[in-house]
Amino acid sequence: MKKNIFIKSKLRFFLVLILILSFMSCDKEKTVFPYVPVHVTFSLSSDLSNLLVGQYKTINGYGLGGLIIYRRDFNVFQAFDRACTYEGGNDCILSDSEFSGVFKCPCCKSMFYMTPNNQVEPGSIFQGPANTPLKQYACSFDGSDFVTVRN
Repeated sequence: MKKNIFIKSKLRFFLVLILILSFMSCDKEKTVFPYVPVHVTFSLSSDLSNLLVGQYKTINGYGLGGLIIYRRDFNVFQAFDRACTYEGGNDCILSDSEFSGVFKCPCCKSMFYMTPNNQVEPGSIFQGPANTPLKQYACSFDGSDFVTVRN
């Protein structure tokens, strides 16, 4: 009798464990964006071509697919990786689309906002299949000429 109760309790334990693990499984649609160390300083006057508020510039050679530097305000810059978050590799590099201020992936056709409006932030999804905004890096501005991007 005790053996029967012991077996039933073990069976319940394993069924509950399987149920919990099945709910914790990874979302098949979500790609993990690879970590690439970034720590670079750009000169506003030379490297960023005196970027004005509301403008952005693409820079190759950093991050997974290059960077998009966006000047949000006089002292506020934002930096995003140009690699598509859906494809998760350096083969699918975003470029300007036919829509102003929107970047498009040549592989999956996902699109991402780069210029904000009242409802969206730069780097957010304009059109899928991507389900994750662009990878954003920390940005700091020294107030005169240098913008530092890092993760």
